[in-house]
Amino acid sequence: MRVLAMITAFGLVAACTDLPDVPETAEPWALAADYPVPGPLTPLAQETAAKAAAEDETSEQLEARAAGLRARAAGLRAPVMTDAERARLAQTQ
Repeated sequence: MRVLAMITAFGLVAACTDLPDVPETAEPWALAADYPVPGPLTPLAQETAAKAAAEDETSEQLEARAAGLRARAAGLRAPVMTDAERARLAQTQ
């Protein structure tokens, strides 16, 4: 109930806020500015290739870790007691 009241109060306050005046046209200095010169894409392509290679290495490491954890889990699923121990416990009951 409190949350609904807070949301309603916030909505009413936000609805009554005056928006700042934004000019409809750009400033003269912005209109007179030159277009930016595009830079070379080679460094960006090299950086992207390096990140992709790092992700491949990370994927391989993650797969190896997952395989190790699966093997460990399989070892934990093995029976804890041998058949002889189970037989001995069954006799004591």
